[in-house]
Amino acid sequence: MRSLLGSSFIWGMLLLLTFNIWLWKEKPLTQVDPESLPAAHTWVWWAAQEFLEQKEPSDVVLLGSSLVMHPVSRLDADYLNKDLDYVHHHSSKYLADGLATTLKRNCVGAGLPRPNRGHVCDEGGVTPPLQCFNFALPGGMVSDDYIVYRSLFTNERKPKVIVLGLSLRDFIDNGVHCAAATPAFRYLNRFCNVDDIVDISMPQIFQRFDYWQGKAIYLWGKKLDLQVLLAESTKRLCGPFATQIFYPSALNSLDLTRNLPSNARAEVEEGMFIVKSHQPYSFEDNSSEYRKRYRQGNESLFANQTKFLERLLDLAKKDNVKVILVNMPLTKANLALMPPNYYQRYVQLLQNCSQKWQTGFVDLNAQDKFQVTDFYDTSHMNGDGGKKLVDSLIEAISNNQEIAFALQRKDPQGAQLAGHGHSL
Repeated sequence: MRSLLGSSFIWGMLLLLTFNIWLWKEKPLTQVDPESLPAAHTWVWWAAQEFLEQKEPSDVVLLGSSLVMHPVSRLDADYLNKDLDYVHHHSSKYLADGLATTLKRNCVGAGLPRPNRGHVCDEGGVTPPLQCFNFALPGGMVSDDYIVYRSLFTNERKPKVIVLGLSLRDFIDNGVHCAAATPAFRYLNRFCNVDDIVDISMPQIFQRFDYWQGKAIYLWGKKLDLQVLLAESTKRLCGPFATQIFYPSALNSLDLTRNLPSNARAEVEEGMFIVKSHQPYSFEDNSSEYRKRYRQGNESLFANQTKFLERLLDLAKKDNVKVILVNMPLTKANLALMPPNYYQRYVQLLQNCSQKWQTGFVDLNAQDKFQVTDFYDTSHMNGDGGKKLVDSLIEAISNNQEIAFALQRKDPQGAQLAGHGHSL
């Protein structure tokens, strides 16, 4: 009996192995659209949907964390004089208008032969508005900025300029176990092969368990694809019958922010976070939060995120996308919470990267331009601070002739985007 069971087990394993090899060879689930795979409504999901729906490529994309997201959005609410829903407003109207005005006034293309002159400088022509997209994400790490670029900035959707707003927190946040654990990475890696960055996105062996299990066992790696196919088949086969004899499912009325597993639970929905225009000044001390984030530093994560910054700059240089690195302003109270020597090393890193990859660099924290009244907590700026921030970006871009000229180039690919849909 024991030998019979052992023999059956061996044959069963051989059959399973053979079936798995056949699946990997035939790849029967390759027809599933990645965008149809189940996805929680996270900050990155909302931003990605709006980015993909653009009819023209963005001229400028802002990347970074909430330190970039909030002041830019608060400024736009004041500038447009209306309340804005964070999940639907990912542009920077103030930046777009300010750049268009400044570049037209400076007219970088003046004096060049007409074929080489930018659309801003053409006499008698209509100046198309610039597209400035705010892809900054709450809690964003440098690795999130990288995966946003790699998965979404395809040939026809490449921006001309990236403004990367950074702080030390983006490199050492003790609330982040590894790059692959963030909502942005979990959602966007379905659109690109990440085999080449497994070692830095999942540096610990146990963090790679699910990834390599999916690589070894076809059906495990395609479990989301199977879920979609089964759901679609069930709807197609049972839908007409069910609607005739059953009441609507109680599942339809569930609160998606509470009644789903944590990995599928919505992070943000429409109407949950509204940025009000002309908000009165207020200040909240969030020092306790940053004590946890900074907690004695995180040497391994700092080195890890540095690698992602270098890879991002490599991609941008290869794609001829201009980059401006921005050291974001912080209050003295926040700086005082940082572990010793980390801030100096971080600023030196940005300076070195700027020189090596020939990017722009703006150290807004080294200026006396920002006051405590420009912040609503120790790290995030309000609308007034946002205006100083974006005015500084406009100045930095317009004073960099190479970057300014990149914005003035006509982009023949822009007209093609309407036909591309959401293809990644």
